[in-house]
Amino acid sequence: MDTREFQARSDLNADTLQIWLESGWLRPAFQEGVRHYVEIDVARAQLIGDLRHDLGINDDGIAVVLDLVDQVGGLRHVLQAILRALQAQPDVVRRQIVEACAVRGRS
Repeated sequence: MDTREFQARSDLNADTLQIWLESGWLRPAFQEGVRHYVEIDVARAQLIGDLRHDLGINDDGIAVVLDLVDQVGGLRHVLQAILRALQAQPDVVRRQIVEACAVRGRS
């Protein structure tokens, strides 16, 4: 979606959008020098709005929350890749890995 549609969907004015872009809170994709937004950008803008207005979190706090959200997202991708790799293994190997994880989880 283009900038106008994004602003309408996220209820952001141009000044606020520019500040959030400069702060790195929003990172839309660029294609041929034009910003392109996707649904996750809308969700992120709504989260920022909720953090600011509903919860009263200041800018430094928002930066911390967004960093944590990004870390969790990255970890989810890593875990999904590990799960796919695990599923590709023979049953005996999968059982050994699960058992090893269970033992380590208890210690």
